[in-house]
Amino acid sequence: MDYWQKRQEAMYKAGEMQVNQYFKRLEKAFNQTKRELQKTIEAFYFRYAEENGLSFAAAQKQLNAEELGELKDFIALAMDNIGKYNQQVNNMSLKARVTRYQALEMQVDAILRQLYAIDYQAESEKTMQEVYEDTYYRTWYSIDQYHGFHQAFAQVEPRTVEKLLEYPFNGAAFSSRLWKQKDHLQTQLTEAVTTMLIQGRHPSTLTKEFAKKMQSKKFDAYRLLHTESSFLMSEATHAGYKEDGVEKYEILATLDSKTCEICGELDGNVYEVGEEITGVNMPPFHPLCRCTDVPHYADTPTKGMARVARDPGTGKTYEVPADMTYKQWHEQYVEKNPDKRLAERKLRNKKTDNEQFQRYRKILGKDAPETLDSFQTMKYTDSEKWNAKKREFATISKIMEKESYSEEYRSKMRSTYYRFKDKGYEFTDHSLNRYLGQKTGRGKKAFTEDELLKVLDSSVNYLEEGGRTVKFYNGIAAIQNEQTEEVVSIVVRNKPKKGWGSK
Repeated sequence: MDYWQKRQEAMYKAGEMQVNQYFKRLEKAFNQTKRELQKTIEAFYFRYAEENGLSFAAAQKQLNAEELGELKDFIALAMDNIGKYNQQVNNMSLKARVTRYQALEMQVDAILRQLYAIDYQAESEKTMQEVYEDTYYRTWYSIDQYHGFHQAFAQVEPRTVEKLLEYPFNGAAFSSRLWKQKDHLQTQLTEAVTTMLIQGRHPSTLTKEFAKKMQSKKFDAYRLLHTESSFLMSEATHAGYKEDGVEKYEILATLDSKTCEICGELDGNVYEVGEEITGVNMPPFHPLCRCTDVPHYADTPTKGMARVARDPGTGKTYEVPADMTYKQWHEQYVEKNPDKRLAERKLRNKKTDNEQFQRYRKILGKDAPETLDSFQTMKYTDSEKWNAKKREFATISKIMEKESYSEEYRSKMRSTYYRFKDKGYEFTDHSLNRYLGQKTGRGKKAFTEDELLKVLDSSVNYLEEGGRTVKFYNGIAAIQNEQTEEVVSIVVRNKPKKGWGSK
């Protein structure tokens, strides 16, 4: 196991390095495309801005003969670079009646097709070919080094990778998923431009939006490349098994906290070569899967052998017995250690927790936890503080999002909330508004903060239906949630309300 694990790790690292090196180039292409798109949209805007400040109506005006000629020149240049990929755009451009907005859509389409056809599809398929061939020959070499070399072995057929890329792994062929990404991105970008025109915004307002959408598609590309390369490496590995007469193989999951339940359950399982089904008993089992498999020989000794595991807290590697499965490792090294369980939970939920943390920072500012780590620690180890922080976030969010509130009133509500909180009392936005928005008049009584604090400091003397308590003192009633003690409403009354039950 130790021999095969090291060989497989080295092989998959080599394949991963090839993909990562290519992705760095692709990332540059994405960034260049983003700049080109922004430049094209700005040029479009400034060209027609004099007409109604470039309203959507102005954008729907048809191109004149000169403008149509310019569009055809642009399309011709795109055709030289992309060829048949841009035939649809070329056909559209030949129409006499093309609006300015349609022309912009054609330009955006041509720019994106350049990215996806040349930099993405063509280059990635070339990288996949290299990954497949390298994995196949490495597998053959490792097996022969273990059992002794034989002279003849099959060469990789030129069309092998091409055929595999056409295989609908994970629901669709590689090219279909790639072009679906392009179409989705184009839809998002054109919708953003349409919104810009309708709202009369300057194209500079799209910069952040474009960056966000392009970043999302870069990740989609990264996920697709790594998942597809894992698929091809598995196929190449098993082609090597069949070439060298390997009869059985064993699933090898990574012993760390990033490993999902699916892969953990399959770790150590042995299957027959020739009966493999991708996603069922052969990796990858899901997008970004890190599982591999190794030849299984019944007579291979495991005593004294080891496999590598990774500490969920420190990230450092250590060795465990070679025959230890993922489930056994997780039970012994993670589940029985509270610190390791916490570290694992933080690691597995890091992405979603960070998104939540950023929302809390945006709304709460300095009153949010300082770091993601402290945010997660509170969330997973201190339920009382975490529940209180969630209530705080909910209240401040309502205050900040209420359209009828002025900025001055929002600021006043927020400072009042924290002033009471410092004294040990949580308020909802409704109860704050009842206090700050008091109205005087017939039958109405104004009260000060000190008077309200006297009520809050007093004992509960009534109960309300729905699990709420009432502190009624000097004509002021503070109504609280019985469990959280959050002040949910404030009422001014001359006498107790009917329906209040005595404590």
